Amino acid sequence: MTTTNVPSSPRVFAVIAGGGTAGHIVPALAIAEQLVDRGRAPRSIAFVASRRPSDERLLADTEHPRLLLDVDGLQRSLSPRAVLRTLLALPRLVVATALTTRQFRLWRPRVVVSVGGFASEPAVRAAGALRIPVVVVSYDQRPGLATRRQARKAAAVATAFAGSPLPGAKHTGAPVRNGVRRLLRNSAADPHARARAAATFGIDPRRRIIVVMGGSLGSQVVNGAIEEFVRHQGSRSDVAILHLAGERYMSTAFAAPEGAALHYVRRASHHDMSEVWQIADVTVCRAGASTIAELITVGSAALVIPWAQAADDHQLVNARWLRDNGGALMVEESEVGVRFETELLRLIDDSVLRERLAAKSYALGALNRSSAIGSLVESVAR
Repeated sequence: MTTTNVPSSPRVFAVIAGGGTAGHIVPALAIAEQLVDRGRAPRSIAFVASRRPSDERLLADTEHPRLLLDVDGLQRSLSPRAVLRTLLALPRLVVATALTTRQFRLWRPRVVVSVGGFASEPAVRAAGALRIPVVVVSYDQRPGLATRRQARKAAAVATAFAGSPLPGAKHTGAPVRNGVRRLLRNSAADPHARARAAATFGIDPRRRIIVVMGGSLGSQVVNGAIEEFVRHQGSRSDVAILHLAGERYMSTAFAAPEGAALHYVRRASHHDMSEVWQIADVTVCRAGASTIAELITVGSAALVIPWAQAADDHQLVNARWLRDNGGALMVEESEVGVRFETELLRLIDDSVLRERLAAKSYALGALNRSSAIGSLVESVAR
């Protein structure tokens, strides 16, 4: 049911809870980095996450104690498979809450931080039973059901966006990993940084580089759109495409047409996103909270395709916020076949548009480059 990796001295300062996808674990790691920057030892910051491969992989090389739970989320679909998953999820939640409560009695954390996802719920329930203060971190423009429920009893609520409807919300910006938060894309700061990052992928840094990614699991819609673009625009000798296609889609072979001048590189993912963002002249991406947070932290001209099946349509809300504030172009899934190639060509060929979008995007991410969340967690623990 559970896997633990705890230090011989079990007392920890904070527990960061959440998981199920990289979109939850990456912000959790970003918060841990802020606390370490403020003088906390890595082994004094513990994690409660799920046993899904994405969680285990991202936490594997860290020093943080962890409790990995066999949990699942409640399904919105009424298909037989979804109903069965929901029925199995409820007893798992009860068992996971008991296990987490037992572990918290050993760890004795001063604060629990919830970053959402189904792995956060057992930790928040255990914290309530043991009267441990909870900080809820909300990084979607439209908070999900679990976040809204947890926020009602939280000691503090940190939000990525101003004007949140959550009670007592404090606008702290979104949690972003240090490598991205501190990235300097200004060539004057390090004239060789772009070349080093491009060499990692075997790309000529003198080309206009388009980074394409469909979230931690990949996206068939995004993949299909960029593959069709490559087929049509193979003669472009000034363009290189780094396509992070997702592990699920790497079994499907795709390459640029034979003799194409356009340079196409396909990877499942990349472990160091700061290298990816360093070379992104144009970004094609989904509108998940973590992706948008990193995008505006570094300031990249973007074409955003929100996932149409996202819960509460939160990706569409995120994408519209970015578009309406002048930070990106947006194409909805239903329009991809008609508008995607035209809009991407606009970004590639119009340097003034790229610079304007990048500047607006970077301005929107100012608070993300701070350590406001770490400060809030410390204040609640005190």
